[in-house]
Amino acid sequence: MTSNLIELAEASSVTRAFGYGFVLWLTYWCAVGIYRILFHPLARFPGPKLAGLTFWYEFYYEIYPNKFQYMWKIKELHEQYGPIVRINPIHIHIHDHDFFDKIYAGGSHKRDRDPWTMHTGSRNFAGSLLETIDHDTHKMRRGAVSAFFSKRAVQTLNPLVITKVELLLNRLTRAKEEGVVVNLNEAFSAMTLDIISEYCFGESMGSLEKSAYGKDWLDLLHQGIQVRPLARQFPSLFNIMFDLPPQIMEKMNPRLGFMNRYNEAILEKIEKVMRYEDGLHEKGIRTIFHEIRDGNLLPPEEKKAMRLRAEEGIFLGAGTETTARTLAVTTFYLLQHDSIRAKLRMELQQAIPERGSTISLPQLEALPYLTAVVNEGLRIAHGVSSRQPRIATQEDLQYKQWTIPRGTPVMQSAYLLHTDPTVFPEPFVFKPERFLENPRLLKSSFPFGKGSRACIAMNLAISEIYYTLALLFRRIELELVDTIEERDVRVNYDVFMGLADLGIGGGIKARVVGDAKS
Repeated sequence: MTSNLIELAEASSVTRAFGYGFVLWLTYWCAVGIYRILFHPLARFPGPKLAGLTFWYEFYYEIYPNKFQYMWKIKELHEQYGPIVRINPIHIHIHDHDFFDKIYAGGSHKRDRDPWTMHTGSRNFAGSLLETIDHDTHKMRRGAVSAFFSKRAVQTLNPLVITKVELLLNRLTRAKEEGVVVNLNEAFSAMTLDIISEYCFGESMGSLEKSAYGKDWLDLLHQGIQVRPLARQFPSLFNIMFDLPPQIMEKMNPRLGFMNRYNEAILEKIEKVMRYEDGLHEKGIRTIFHEIRDGNLLPPEEKKAMRLRAEEGIFLGAGTETTARTLAVTTFYLLQHDSIRAKLRMELQQAIPERGSTISLPQLEALPYLTAVVNEGLRIAHGVSSRQPRIATQEDLQYKQWTIPRGTPVMQSAYLLHTDPTVFPEPFVFKPERFLENPRLLKSSFPFGKGSRACIAMNLAISEIYYTLALLFRRIELELVDTIEERDVRVNYDVFMGLADLGIGGGIKARVVGDAKS
């Protein structure tokens, strides 16, 4: 009898403890909600109260039951509330081409990244340029490698770009002989991956020589970026996951095993470079890691192999897929529109009379119609579609009658700007002529971002796009196969990069039907 009473008392104590805990938890979140709606510095900004109250509003459109659709909901919010909207408890989203330079400023204007947005679901990128939050640290890290990606440096790289483009064309020619349909997304990704890997690390990944164009890397990249929105909502969950032994992670997802083995191999290569044991010096090869090792712009702690491995991952990812998507999408529209393709071919035939030859990058950039095609391809492909928050740390931002407090993450979405019909009429129509008729449109196109955190590999991407389009359409005749614009080309999901399809095996497909006419 006594023991039963003791057990009953203990159970009652536990129940009360849980009850008190629940009341405290509920009280805390009620207080947070009241603060966010009534007293938060962003409480006075336009937007749905539910979005200002909780991140679950964003979760609903980004994770479940919808998936990666919040960008289009933000578009609806702007149509309802105007050009400035509070889209979650801490973020302000603006839709205004004229204010882009103010958010993504350069020069003396300090702009931090937003820590909340930087949860990527992976620790492999910690310490990289992409995930560097502090403005001054980013400036230091970028300064150590910016010369490697300058326009002058990329000019010395053009022979490598041409070599890889011609290797791609040879693969396409073999595909014709074998009667094989080519996935252009995979083929262009293989080419850009081989270029950036050889340039940065002295050794190509060899994807163009592989039967499947190194598809494992592309699939891993696509799966990795799809984790980002969920990791932002539940960062602790992913921290726990990445503390698991590699064997367990590989059982959860076999591609994680591929990633772990690749990261270990890269780490070993970097460590050899830092110990002067890589053997590349004897071959006359200098990589980005040699520049960092021998330079005096970074302190010793910034030259640790683990941080440099994170940098390597960003260079490969950013230097591969965004450019490859631009090439695939641009090629699709050129194949879809006979008149546009004919104009481009005529210009290329005049500039490159001999089909098997090439010309310099400055000569290609001087071709007006090719340049218009490149600009329209960059606009409509939407490499990085996602909103990129910036934090003005030393100044309030004034947007019309709205004063945005310093320390507030503010952003715009390149996709929404590039598909704004008031600036780009018929925004989903591929029309290179728009840039010839109105060159000022270039000021409203932001494919590489702007300011102190603009894409560091922009010059390399431009070189790749010009040479690939010029040589491809000067030498080879393609036709589309089983490719639907709405399904395979347009951005249907916003996961940092714009994706047409979340699955594996989709993409823009074509077959080679012969040589281009001389």
